[in-house]
This record gives sequence, structure tokens and C-alpha cells, in this order.
Amino acid sequence: MAHRFTIHATINGVSIIDFKRLAKDTTLHEAVCKRIPGENLQILESVIQGDIYTLKRAYNLDVNIPEIAKKLLKDAFRLKRTDVTNLETLISTVELGANLPLEASCQRSITGNAQQLNIQLDWQVKVKVPLVGGMLEKHAEGEIRKFSDIEIGIVEDELKKNLK
Repeated sequence: MAHRFTIHATINGVSIIDFKRLAKDTTLHEAVCKRIPGENLQILESVIQGDIYTLKRAYNLDVNIPEIAKKLLKDAFRLKRTDVTNLETLISTVELGANLPLEASCQRSITGNAQQLNIQLDWQVKVKVPLVGGMLEKHAEGEIRKFSDIEIGIVEDELKKNLK
């Protein structure tokens, strides 16, 4: 059975109307990607078709291991991420793929009003390693929470830059 957890966040000072308008600009999403900690970012697809925005990217995670280990393992921590967002309902699916025995997906929803955005991320993580999978899923949750906090902070910064 997969490990499930939810992340809630709020961005103050950005209205849902402004967010919907800004979210229709692919350069905003790409700017966020470029600021997330990692190496060798490749934006594989960034396209809007109707109300659906698809963003596919790959990058090496900035994991906390010694440099020599990073060099030896090369792309072992390469993450492939696909976000498919309905720009009208602001509901997304996020799929993470990695060179590791990991399956991770998220349902993201953004709601709000004239003063703030409310973000909810419902994650499901499965690590396919016998005996220690549950422990690794808890560790994956910690890393996902850490990177989600970083990403939400970057999104907030980029939104506010674009509102000026």
C-alpha cells in the first residue's frame, strides 16, 4: 500500500483572478523550474492546448550526499516530472519518475479569493524495495515536503514579480 500525505500552503497578496491570468503564461512556469535546486534541467515540453497546460521536465536532484558520491552515481537521482494542469479549474496531476524504485504522484488544487491562494497537494508515494520501503517512503515524504516548500516560495516570488 502506498504512503499518503497532504501539504497545505497559502500565498498571501495574490488573488485567484491574477493567478489564473498569470498561470496562462508558460514563461512563468519555466522561470520557476529554473530556480528549483538541482542540476542539468531540461524542459522537455511546455505547451498549452485549450485549457490544459503540460509541463514535462527532468533534472538531477540536489540531494544531500558527498560530492564524490554524486560523481560516482551520476544520474541516479535524475527526476522526471510531468505536471498536467487544467488552467480553468486549477487542478493538476503531478507524476514523478526517477532512476530509483519510486512511484510518486500528486493531485494539486489551487483555490483562493481576492487576497490569497490556497494550495493543497495530495501525495501518494510508493517505494518498491522489500523490507525498507516504508522507511524510504517516510524519507521521500520529507524530501517532497522540503522541495514543495522551496517551490511554493519560488512560485510566490515569481507571481509577485509579475504583478508589479
